[in-house]
Amino acid sequence: MNDNFSALERSITILDRLMKMYYDHALSDYEIGWGQQFYVEYIYDHPGASAQEMVECIRVDKATLTKTVKKLSEIDYIKIVTDEKDKRIKKMYLTEKAIPAAKRIKEIHNSFYQTLCSGISAPDILLTEQILDKMMKNINQKVWHRM
Repeated sequence: MNDNFSALERSITILDRLMKMYYDHALSDYEIGWGQQFYVEYIYDHPGASAQEMVECIRVDKATLTKTVKKLSEIDYIKIVTDEKDKRIKKMYLTEKAIPAAKRIKEIHNSFYQTLCSGISAPDILLTEQILDKMMKNINQKVWHRM
């Protein structure tokens, strides 16, 4: 095994775990955590989004999406409305209760990004983003088509 890959893998794993802890702590007053924040933000940015849109954007399987949407509905964060033109399509909207959480998520993103990139030059950040995007696409080609 290439030692550089194992260091990269370890760094990504640790970063992922730290991100989850950061978001869970920052969202502790909002009945949601790391796992749900993606969905709340997506619906905040795309009112009326369908489940299929979210599956494609967030890259999550339908079972996970269904489970998360159920939880968000149970805590009165989203409402689901049947499309008037196509009754098979369900559109999702945030409730008034969810708006403060969505705004907090945006604040957390900014704070996390500032902390994450502290002391790193703009060109290095851009290069890192480009490399990670390419890595994500590489893995996506191997994994996502199976889902």
